[in-house]
Amino acid sequence: MSTVIMTACWPLQGMSPAQKAVLISLADNANDEGVCWPSLARITERTCLSERAVRNALRWLEDSKLMTSHQRNGRSTYYTLTPAAYAPGTKCPPAADAVPPRQEMPPTPAPDAPRTVIEPSSEPSKGADAPAGTPKRRQSDCPVQDIVDLFNEVLPELPTVVLISKDRRASVSARWSESEVHQDLGFWREYFESVRGSEFLMGKTKGRDDKPFRCNFDWLIAPRNFVKVVEGNYHA
Repeated sequence: MSTVIMTACWPLQGMSPAQKAVLISLADNANDEGVCWPSLARITERTCLSERAVRNALRWLEDSKLMTSHQRNGRSTYYTLTPAAYAPGTKCPPAADAVPPRQEMPPTPAPDAPRTVIEPSSEPSKGADAPAGTPKRRQSDCPVQDIVDLFNEVLPELPTVVLISKDRRASVSARWSESEVHQDLGFWREYFESVRGSEFLMGKTKGRDDKPFRCNFDWLIAPRNFVKVVEGNYHA
């Protein structure tokens, strides 16, 4: 969760309770750049809304410039939140059932407001990723057991993972660390669901030598195979 995005979203007005609930659910999953990857089922579960209500809220959030959706290979969607771009009553009218704000709020920032610029105390050296003294951002721990449980739940037809060996733990952790998008159990559920949608990976079509190929957990978390599955190479 990004406290930056969450703090920017909570004060926003001019929307219905359903739209606000979906916005906060997205913000709770977003990183500091506003990027999140929750599945539709996860948003529905967390907000206690119907799937139709969630879809309508997502459409409204995108129309109001609060959020942009991005399609990945036509199968899954990730979102980018932009609370600073929200301007109710200009480009997108407030929701019909939205509670009006208690008082008129000036544009943020006000046109004549002075801008405060905080200059860095010293320039970073060339090649440095951050100024000296900047604490490194702690990477979230990889929930290997939860990812294994998702595999066993979504793909019961494939060989069940019983033992989490050292090599398996290292491979899952490596895929988790490759991108902030991967650091979300919603992404992993969608990843395994995409495997289930591939007849080749599920052993329903013939592979080499006319023998059906059926993947397993170790094959799916191998670096090259992982990239191919994410990019939809087995859904042609």
